[in-house]
Amino acid sequence: MNLLQINEQFKTVTDAVAGLNGYSFGWPSDRARSQTYDQPGEDQTNLYPRVLFAVPTLDHDATGRNDTYQCQVFFDDLLGYDDDGEANTDTQVVKWSTLITYAERWVRDMQSHITTGKVQGTVNFTLDSFALQRRVITVVASFTFVTKATC
Repeated sequence: MNLLQINEQFKTVTDAVAGLNGYSFGWPSDRARSQTYDQPGEDQTNLYPRVLFAVPTLDHDATGRNDTYQCQVFFDDLLGYDDDGEANTDTQVVKWSTLITYAERWVRDMQSHITTGKVQGTVNFTLDSFALQRRVITVVASFTFVTKATC
């Protein structure tokens, strides 16, 4: 399968997880920028919590006809305020606990919504805060995604 099809699977799963408010694909540094979410004029990536599928690396096995993508998916949320700028007193540990729950649900849903490939092996979750910008916390899911090669 190609990257466009994989991206569509990731987006479909994100849309199915209640509580996640946006999805985009790109470089991790793009997470702070406003990106068009789905349709022209529909700008939802500034709503939190949101998901970014970072540009993956690819191992192509022409003999076995498998493609193996090394993926990172970022789950971001605001700390100290909400999307409207109103105060939110949830602590980092509460926010991270919620983000981990979203990330685990996302991975579980990826395994039941296989259209292009599947998550293989262990998923590593890394917690981070303020790496992107002040008052944003992140859970990064790192995993291997295996799909059939297109050639």
